[in-house]
Amino acid sequence: MVQKDLGFILSRYNFRDTSVIANIYTKNLGKIVGICKGFYTQKKEFSSTLEPFTLNEFIFYPKRREIWLISFAELLQDYPYTRTSIGKTRVAAVFLNLIDSTMPLWDKNPEVFYLLAESLEALMRHNERKVMCIFLLKYLVLSGLKPEFNACISCAGKLGGVFSFSVSHGGLLCPRCSARAADARKISGDVASSMRYIQEAEFAKALRLSLSGSCEKKIINILEKFLAHHLEYSIFLEAPGEARIF
Repeated sequence: MVQKDLGFILSRYNFRDTSVIANIYTKNLGKIVGICKGFYTQKKEFSSTLEPFTLNEFIFYPKRREIWLISFAELLQDYPYTRTSIGKTRVAAVFLNLIDSTMPLWDKNPEVFYLLAESLEALMRHNERKVMCIFLLKYLVLSGLKPEFNACISCAGKLGGVFSFSVSHGGLLCPRCSARAADARKISGDVASSMRYIQEAEFAKALRLSLSGSCEKKIINILEKFLAHHLEYSIFLEAPGEARIF
């Protein structure tokens, strides 16, 4: 059955001399792999260049096998900062690569689609580190790996005024439990409360949160370790020679 859907290009590569294969995150079907046969010869069917970071409308033919045939692709939205800002492009690439690496094929999750859309849009007007913090925290929630910031992840007890975060446990620990966790590290109340607020607030409200540059870096450092431990995914955003904070 023919399907029509919106989708972001996550990655693409040439196939033989005339075709393109692309990994696409769609609104209604999740991640798919599609082949555009005759991409370099049938220009009228493919008005899009199928570059990563672009939103397109597709017509395709779902198959039982992994690669689906795409018969039509039209560009709906691109993001000019990917051609002018190295920093924002690096952050946007993390969004695409993380989804591409961790989302299984055909796992429907429109919330991931909308999170990606809001994040790419937000990069046009906002600091890339803040948008990165918001995307990663909300993506972990949608992936079922929500870090715990409301109570001790180990005993469910109250946290008090001292905050320690354990990557392996997956959240904050009370002083008694943190003493038994080898990877527990103290974090400031500002970092803990900011991460909790971003998790729970709507995307637009999270963007209005005032974060210092130091707080943004600490949040990203924590989330880098969290992703590496729980999803075996690594991101490297600091400039060469820049020390990690967490």
